[in-house]
Amino acid sequence: MAIVFIVAAFVFGVYVGESRVPAVERVLGISNKGGDPLSLDISTADQVDFAPFWRVWNTLDTKFVPRGTSTREQIEAQEKVWGAIAGLVDAYDDPYTTFFKPEETEIFKESARGSFEGVGMVVGIENEQLVVVAPFEDSPAMRAGIQAGDIIVKIDGIDSVSFSTDKAVDLIRGERGTEVVLHVRREGEADLVQIPITRGQIDIPSTNTGVVSREVTRAKDTTTPLTKEVIDEETGEVEVVPVPVTELPEESVEVVEQDFFFLRLFNFSESSVRSFKTGLEEFAESDADTLIIDLRGNPGGFLQSAIDMASYFIPEGEVVVREVVGADRSERVHVSKGHDLLREKDVSDIVVLVNRGSASASEILAGALQEYGVATVIGEKSFGKGSVQELVDITGDVSLKVTIARWYTPNGISISENGLTPDMEIDLSPPLTSFDPVFDAAVEYLGSK
Repeated sequence: MAIVFIVAAFVFGVYVGESRVPAVERVLGISNKGGDPLSLDISTADQVDFAPFWRVWNTLDTKFVPRGTSTREQIEAQEKVWGAIAGLVDAYDDPYTTFFKPEETEIFKESARGSFEGVGMVVGIENEQLVVVAPFEDSPAMRAGIQAGDIIVKIDGIDSVSFSTDKAVDLIRGERGTEVVLHVRREGEADLVQIPITRGQIDIPSTNTGVVSREVTRAKDTTTPLTKEVIDEETGEVEVVPVPVTELPEESVEVVEQDFFFLRLFNFSESSVRSFKTGLEEFAESDADTLIIDLRGNPGGFLQSAIDMASYFIPEGEVVVREVVGADRSERVHVSKGHDLLREKDVSDIVVLVNRGSASASEILAGALQEYGVATVIGEKSFGKGSVQELVDITGDVSLKVTIARWYTPNGISISENGLTPDMEIDLSPPLTSFDPVFDAAVEYLGSK
């Protein structure tokens, strides 16, 4: 009896002793338990209680039963760490802040180089749904019929409407020649649209330029242009404005052929800045005095590229975009460099075309030109991605894409919250009046001035 009592007391003592050992001390083989000494904030580190984390870790290790034989008996410890980090990142509730494991890091870096294998489109989050921001020009996605604004409901049969952008990209991207099937919900369609896409090599283009000649109706040259009085709805004041061409009598108008210079920009990469400059040089040498900058379907790119492009139109030193940076929300302003390439060019008017696929740097350029009165913006309301992401190398093979700043127009309008509202909104709901009603509206507007 004495021996049994002694053994029982010993076992009970061991149990009590172990129960008092911190959970973290019961996890063996942990490196960097105290954190990264180069970045750990000692002043706040002791205010965080990690006991629940380690208790959950140990409880899962000792109690979790896999649901079937196909499930691994034990998840690798490093996989659990990555899962925990992903959960931490998800707590910030930002669709553009993402943790990348080794294979995901390599895929992301490959796409940033401008050439990769996949379907060729940009996806984002809108109203907590996975949507297509824009397909790239002449990409497998565009050829298959993918459109800006499509809500991606399924990827190869997997429900994906609430996926993060990076999880969706991981499933959609793949080797050229293979197929992915997307089910999308499209505005105006009652049923889901099934779209099979054969993946290919994606080389992102920069610009496309040309001179478009169209017949336009405009007022005849007269010494006394026709005007009319209108009442300003906001102020109630009476203004005298020119009579629109469409309201002029037949004897006061004429039909003439007019040239419009067209510059389409597909992205804001480093190479696109050079292509954009080349396009403006072509415009400067042409006989056209009106410029149409097409940013439709342009998902954006580098902030500096947008600033460089805006500098061809906005005076030196003027604010192009405001950037709210860091946890302390300090403001940084980016100003025009005042490029004078078009100084000798007689430019009568500029129009910028946007749609729901115009995002990020596209919204910066369009917003700056709109607010300075340099250009008239025509089309649909833009996507509304006014944030900056930085790829941070965490360990060499894993990385964190983190939102480090948010963009505002020169007048302080949030691009993230509102997107850009065009000066002239075009209704693109069926039935359409032409193949490209937005471009037609730009030509009509420029031709009537």
